[in-house]
Order: sequence, then structure tokens, then C-alpha cells
Amino acid sequence: MSTATVSSSVVNTVNTIIGSGILLLPYAFRTDSVLFGILILVFAAATNVFGLFLQAISSKFLREGNANFFTVCSITYPSLSVVFDLAIALQCFGVDISYIVLTGDLMPLIIPISGFTDSQMRLFYILISAVITVPLCFLRRLDSLKYASVVSLLAIAYLVILVYVNFAYGLATGFQHIPLQKQGPISWWTPEGFKPVFKTFAIIVLAFTCPTQFSIISELHDPRLSRIFKIITISLTITTILFATVGLSGYFTFGNALEGNIILMYNDTWPTKLGMGLLSLMVLLSFPLMFHPARVSINNVYHWIESQFKSSREAQPLLSSEAKAIPMSGSRFVKVSVAMLIVAYIAAIKLESFELVLSLVGSTGGVLISFVLPGFYGYKLINNPEMLDALVTHSPLDSDHWVFRNEALRKLSLLLIIWGIAVMFICLYSTLFQ
Repeated sequence: MSTATVSSSVVNTVNTIIGSGILLLPYAFRTDSVLFGILILVFAAATNVFGLFLQAISSKFLREGNANFFTVCSITYPSLSVVFDLAIALQCFGVDISYIVLTGDLMPLIIPISGFTDSQMRLFYILISAVITVPLCFLRRLDSLKYASVVSLLAIAYLVILVYVNFAYGLATGFQHIPLQKQGPISWWTPEGFKPVFKTFAIIVLAFTCPTQFSIISELHDPRLSRIFKIITISLTITTILFATVGLSGYFTFGNALEGNIILMYNDTWPTKLGMGLLSLMVLLSFPLMFHPARVSINNVYHWIESQFKSSREAQPLLSSEAKAIPMSGSRFVKVSVAMLIVAYIAAIKLESFELVLSLVGSTGGVLISFVLPGFYGYKLINNPEMLDALVTHSPLDSDHWVFRNEALRKLSLLLIIWGIAVMFICLYSTLFQ
């Protein structure tokens, strides 16, 4: 039974979107300048909001609780559903592995262990992190994670306040507490250059990626469009304000002397170490939020492969409104979860630097989730007479909503696809040719 409220859905959405990437936004402003950084941020927020709106709209063409990337692909582009699910699984799973790697890198700086080498401390903290991540990954519903999400949001709140307080204290004291080598000028409207902007472009544009939107909709009590749109609007407003204020406060604190993750720029004090510890806690509590859609997508791919061995695929009409979420039995749930956790931890131990792989999966899977797939869904489903019966059957309360018959919205969906492909090329270029 769907029991999630608007409030718990907002908490999970915000927690899914805001990750450790928020601490890289000040560096993005350094590269892009204040003016162009704000413009890119606002445009990125608007396009991501539109993508989430299209996901919400497409969910209405399926039975309540059945919408996910696989099932919506099944009623729009069935031949590509497995390919898209595989890309989504790699994106979410890649982010999860990066969370473990980050924990292994940060914790030795916070609590060094006497007699341990750096590699031994890293291995110890990676294995210890399983105490938090493993139990949470065996909760079947995202709404069950709402209390973990609240704790994670409190950690985010501390990190945000840490950035704000350091900036406010700097303003009050003329930034005298910051060493001269960590102070630089402010670039208000002149970016560093074409290639540097490309390098940080992905940080801003993909900061809003939310792969759990369909799960949040499926678990929402009374999932009318007005309630879903309310969740999206509130969540993205909060995240945009936080991204802008943290990015600018951090950049104004250090100027063009800023390098990478801003928390590593602060003096080695107990508030900074506490911030590092909370950052580790935040990403570990965010781990199951990314694990959930990855597991759903892997189950879909597993089901498709299994069906190929059992029997030949039956012909499926291009537009079918009867696509159902692929079931996951209790035994399969455990097997898939255990296998994913083992692979994630082995990869985190073996891969000391995951930036390249994470950038690649973000540039592909992240772009697919945020822009390309929602654009394809909107272009195929909006103002499509063939799908109106399915809409009336599955979403009678919303079937008269203007969004389903708006041709301008359909054409904007096509523009979102083009935007997504452009973002993918820019991100891949900046990753492979930096």
C-alpha cells in the first residue's frame, strides 16, 4: 500500500539530489565566474525540473505503482528498455561505489588509527561502512528510509552552515583567518576559459540528477499530478537555493585560490573534522537511495535475460498500456542485493581513484535519467490520441489535465532530448580530453 506523504517524499528527493557534489559547486563558480555560474545553475535547475515533470506525466499512463524507466520504455520504445535500464543501473551503482571510496578517503583524515598504514586505514573504514549501508539496503521501500534521510539532511545542514559561517566570519574579520596562499580574486563575469568551463559544466548540470523519482511516485499516497508537481517544485527550489548560496559563499571565501572540494580548504579544526565525518555519514545514508533504483534496473535486466532463455519473446505492440513493474521475489531480492553489495565493496577497495569511471557513468547514465529518457517519454506520450484510453483507465482523476494534450509541451520534450545529447557530448569531452 502506498503510504508516503508529500513531506517524506520531499525529504527523500532532496536527500537523493544533494550529495557530496554540493561541496564542489564553489569550484565550479571559480571556473565559470559568478554571472555565468548562476546562469548555468538556473538553466540546469529548469531543465531538470522539466525532466522530472515529464517523468511524472509519463507515470500516469501506467497502473498506479507500476511506473519505472523499464515499464515506461515498454509502452514507448520497448526495444530499448533493457539498454536504458542497464545505463541507469551503471549510473546509480557507480555513484554508490564512489560514496564508499569517499568514505575510505575521508575517515583516515578524521580519525587516524595508530599503527595502521594509510592503505590499512582506508580498508578498515571501507569495511566498517558496511555496518551502516548493508542493513539500509535490505529495506524494500524508499519510504522506509525517510528517517535515515532526515539524519542525512541534518548532516547536509551542518555542512551548509559550516560554509556559511566561514564566509560570514571572513566578511566580519576581513578574511584574516585565511592564509594568503588560500586567498584569490573574485571573477564576476569572466570565465577561466572554454575548456575549464567544460570541465565543471557537468558538476552543475548533473548536480540535480534524481534517479528515484519513479519510486517516489509509486510509493506516494494519492499520487495526483498536483501532489507530484508540488513535491518536485518544493524539492528543486530547496536544492537550487542551497546550491547557489553554498557555491557563492564558498567561492567568495577563497576566490580563485579555491581548489576542488571546499571542505579540504578549511583549517584543520574540530568543526572541519566534524564536517568531514558528517560528509561521510551523509554519503553512506545516501547509499541506499541510489542502491534502490540500481537494484530495480538490474532486476529488470535479469528478468529480460531470463525470459530469453525460457522462451522466445512474444511480439509486443509499440504502444501498450499494460506494461507492469517486473516483480522481485523475496529470494531474488536478497540474491541481487547481496551480489550488488559484494561487487560494490570489492570495486571500492580495488579502485583507489574512481573519478574517471564516475564521470563516464554520470555523463551517460546521469544524462539519460535527467534529460534524454524523460524527453523521449514526453515526445511519445503527450498529445498522443492512441494513449488517451490508457490515461483514462489508469489515471481518471488526472485524465483531463491540460499537460496531456499540449502540443507545445510535446515539442519542448524534443528540445530536452537535444539538450541532453549536447550535455552528454560536453561531459564526455571534458572527461576524456581534459
